[in-house]
This record gives sequence, C-alpha cells and structure tokens, in this order.
Amino acid sequence: MQTPEKYIPIDCNFYDRIEAAIVLGKTVRLEYRDDSGEAVVAETRLQDTLAKDGEEFLILPSGEQVRMDRILSLDGVPVPGSR
Repeated sequence: MQTPEKYIPIDCNFYDRIEAAIVLGKTVRLEYRDDSGEAVVAETRLQDTLAKDGEEFLILPSGEQVRMDRILSLDGVPVPGSR
C-alpha cells in the first residue's frame, strides 16, 4: 500500500473556476489522477466540494471524491503548478 502524498492546496483562482462550474451546473471536461496515479479524463458535472482532514475534494455526481491537488485541468485550463 502506498503512503498518501501530502496534500498541496490548489490555486485560489482555480478553486473559483471549480465553484463557478458547480453553480452553473454545466458539463465540464475534467482531467485528474486517480488514487493509483493514472490519468483520467471525464465529461461530467461537478456536484460539490468537501474539506476533510486538511484536504479538499471535488465531489462528482457519481459520488466519487477527487482530491483537488490531483486535478490536472478543467475544460482544458491547466491547474497552476499541477503535477
């Protein structure tokens, strides 16, 4: 089992972009790394955000929780400093 990486907060302006997509309820192209580090591309709506244990998550309609520092891009706009 891998040791979890330390959470690195995402850029505030990018967080605002996520919140706007949630409020508008529009379908977006979300690119992120899953728990195993594999790149995932999804056409989805964004349901909500969640903060727990010092980490922030994006909640998808499926119930999946994506740790925000694993997001690579939203609608083709890369996260500043994404890994």
